Amino acid sequence: MTKLGLKKIPLLLWIVGALVIATSIYIETNTPLDTMGLYWTINIILVALFSYFGGLFGGLFFFMILSGIYLVMGLMTTPNELSLNNSMTHAIGLFIAISLGTLGWKIRTNEMQLTKLFENNDISFWTWDLESNEYTFSEGYASIYGVSREVIYDNPELWREVIHPEDKAIVLEAHEQQKSGKKTTITYRFFHSNGDIRWMQDRATPHKDKNGVVTRVDGVIYDITSQVKAEQKMNQLIHYDSLTGLTNKNWFQNYLDTALISARKYNRALAVMFIDFDNFKRVNDTLGHSAGDQLLIQIAERIKSILRENDIVSRQSGDEFLVLIEGRNFEEIEDLAKDILLKMNSPYKIDGTEIISTPSIGISINLDCEDDAGVLIKKADFAMFLAKENGKNNYQFYNDELNQKMKRKMILETYLHKAIEKNELTVHYQPQFDIATFRISGAEVLLRWECDMGRIPPDEFIPIAEETGLIIPIGEWVLRQACRDIKRFKKNGLESFPISVNISTRQLMAPNFIERVQTIIKEEQVHPKYVTLEITESAFLYYEDAKDNILALRKLGVGVSLDDFGIGYSSLSMIRNIEIDELKIDRSFLNDSLKNDRVRSLLEAIIQIGKKINTKVVIEGIETKEQIEMLSVHKLFGQGYYYSKPIPIDEFEEWCKGSLEKAKSF
Repeated sequence: MTKLGLKKIPLLLWIVGALVIATSIYIETNTPLDTMGLYWTINIILVALFSYFGGLFGGLFFFMILSGIYLVMGLMTTPNELSLNNSMTHAIGLFIAISLGTLGWKIRTNEMQLTKLFENNDISFWTWDLESNEYTFSEGYASIYGVSREVIYDNPELWREVIHPEDKAIVLEAHEQQKSGKKTTITYRFFHSNGDIRWMQDRATPHKDKNGVVTRVDGVIYDITSQVKAEQKMNQLIHYDSLTGLTNKNWFQNYLDTALISARKYNRALAVMFIDFDNFKRVNDTLGHSAGDQLLIQIAERIKSILRENDIVSRQSGDEFLVLIEGRNFEEIEDLAKDILLKMNSPYKIDGTEIISTPSIGISINLDCEDDAGVLIKKADFAMFLAKENGKNNYQFYNDELNQKMKRKMILETYLHKAIEKNELTVHYQPQFDIATFRISGAEVLLRWECDMGRIPPDEFIPIAEETGLIIPIGEWVLRQACRDIKRFKKNGLESFPISVNISTRQLMAPNFIERVQTIIKEEQVHPKYVTLEITESAFLYYEDAKDNILALRKLGVGVSLDDFGIGYSSLSMIRNIEIDELKIDRSFLNDSLKNDRVRSLLEAIIQIGKKINTKVVIEGIETKEQIEMLSVHKLFGQGYYYSKPIPIDEFEEWCKGSLEKAKSF
């Protein structure tokens, strides 16, 4: 009961009510006729109507108006027993009128709400009379199709005509089941009058007569387009990559599991390609993540353009993509890999800038029937790592030898995590000499590792440390150990000389690298001038990011050495932009200089460059007296097996004492 109910009472009813009240008052006061019964009957009907349209509040409101009027009129007349009896009768009549009107109002309100519910939720009912083969539809049926009721009446078969051609078989099959007495729930597409393709859910219940014969089918239809679109959007989020539109890792793995079942059943081969793009991180770091996203989109489009229609490509994460290839033999798979390499090597253009991002491809084939999707993907991943190790921009197939290699790598990675804790790391020292005087001028500290798997070569475990980030704590351990050994050498009476420690690019780029170096030197109480940090040329590729740390090292008093100069990424602009203390020339120049005059001239030019920029020039890899004689005409420093191989610290101390006597007699 609310005041809002009064607003729902039609204006005509208010007018009629007012006229009846006015007429009643006029007749009562101006005519001698006994018409009270007639007008009370009319008033009771009006109360019922007010209750029907306005609910209980509407009926009571009109009743209170009548009561007030007749109360006033009753004061003008003398009450008698007959009038009191009439009043009681009228009261009962009014009560019944209000009750009936209110009941009608509730029924009407519920009916309107139900109608709105159907209209707002695109729900409607239909009935199929099998005897006459006629359909009847409820209100709102036409609105689902976006047409008027007249259109439905004129064309009762409209609902059939607008069913999507691909889904008509679903509806026909449902009708056959309904005829046999089965309930059905189907979902199909239809064309809305505005041309949109929408989704319908149709639930039907057959009714049988006493003989068990289906005579009619009642159904309810729902427009579930919004629900389907929401599910499709959710499916898109769950199974597709939002950036490239390709399927994601979960979808690919589920699909691959199904494809493997089919491949085993029909003895067909399939292959998985794991594609990782080289130097992608550098694009993000230099041009920003927006450029990286644009590059990934172009990469995805280019891969799709290379593949066949039935091949599957999926983005896993970052710059990693998976490709599923079915129905091709080994040669065809290899040809596809070559085609991908060729076409993916073409430059990409991002905001006017050309970018080269070459792929490294690992390939696994379902040769082992026991492999599931996860194993096959992992094998392709292993093969991709081998492609990376073989210089990138190539493809490799997974094989048992690679499997053993990757298993060993995984085991070594596990062991390496505990190498410091278990005191498995040691350092060896290789001396540097003044070639002219044979006096020791320094030493390079070289890391060694021996664990339960035996002695592990540095060229095997150092890359693992780089990949896993363990190089940072291990590098700090080596630096601290070198500082402690500097103090030991002094305590044992050895002449002081700089100790060179190799620093990886990853260490150099670490945010707190300088603070850690400073802390270690301070805690070990070593003068910075006795510490030289060797940096490879590749670190200078990231010069803009690393220059602050290099300058900070020099400001700290630590020596900076450029290792392996002359190979890989050598550029004079690198040593032009920043001062260094030592230039170490790679051994490859020395090995070829005795046989090739052109290489010898190049070696001499590099030596002169080092001297011109006032650095200590060290030649690595000296092994013969002939090499010493060739280099002795230059004021240089040497390091190599001719002097000593890398040896443990105890042997190094004894060797240094012996070399000191040899230098005195030189």
